[in-house]
Amino acid sequence: MCLSGIVCPLRTELWGILLGLQLVWDNGFERFLIQSDSKEAIKRLASTQTSSDSCSLVRTIDRMRHRGWATEFRWILREGSKPADMLSKFNNLPNYDITIFFQPPEALQSLLDFDMFHSL
Repeated sequence: MCLSGIVCPLRTELWGILLGLQLVWDNGFERFLIQSDSKEAIKRLASTQTSSDSCSLVRTIDRMRHRGWATEFRWILREGSKPADMLSKFNNLPNYDITIFFQPPEALQSLLDFDMFHSL
């Protein structure tokens, strides 16, 4: 449970997933994979009871998943996503708005290459 005015890690993760889904939908993707290091978020989103979950974010994400596209949610170890970890600590971002990179930051490219090579 989160205190009023304080956002707990689970809620933060779910907001990130929801915003990611909206971005994917707006850009016309029909199939995608969302990875998260939050076991609780993935467990709740993979549940057969999502439509009756006590959290409105889980229910909203569930409704978005059923828009006629292929979605998959997968839990990964925090250490398993070095590119995401690096981005979360990236301090060159102008503000707290969503930042879309059309090309990855140069400092991130080698981690992305490693991640792609080792996931084949």
